[in-house]
Amino acid sequence: MKEIEIRALLDKEKYEQIKKELEETYEKKNEDTITTVKFKPKDIRIRYSEKLQEIVFKDKDPTSLARKEITVNLQNKTDCFEMIKLLGEFGLEQDPSWKTIKQEFTHEYNGINYTLSLQHIENFAYILEAEILADQEDEEKHISNLKHILKNLKCEPIEPEEFKQKIKAYVTKYEKETFKK
Repeated sequence: MKEIEIRALLDKEKYEQIKKELEETYEKKNEDTITTVKFKPKDIRIRYSEKLQEIVFKDKDPTSLARKEITVNLQNKTDCFEMIKLLGEFGLEQDPSWKTIKQEFTHEYNGINYTLSLQHIENFAYILEAEILADQEDEEKHISNLKHILKNLKCEPIEPEEFKQKIKAYVTKYEKETFKK
């Protein structure tokens, strides 16, 4: 299975407008505040909240439209903290962690259920993701559908390279602020 997702960057006003529209129109699947700790050079993430404790392996750049993803559930937050420590001991480099306030909604389009994920990543961005887990042979169809979903919500999909540059600027800013201390 592949995770296929298209993102749109929102300003705070558009975020509030979309939040209201999604809450009034679509079925909410989940709401959570998730902390993510990412390691590189491979994309390995530890994600935890009151509802979620997992390690996630992604095979491509996080801005790719489609990539393989393997998720392993951990038993509790203590396991998450132990895994973070262990990955550091293995010599993997840790990116700045981030906290995401996330709401997920189910959206049916062309007879297929997609997930709309409205996110406020603290100190970084407001994002709307349209996504699905699917087989590789359906990738192009889903990318087209996901772009249409965002456009129907009057959101413009962000190009992966532009999103990559936004992430890079965030990490650079974080590192400068960290090293000043």
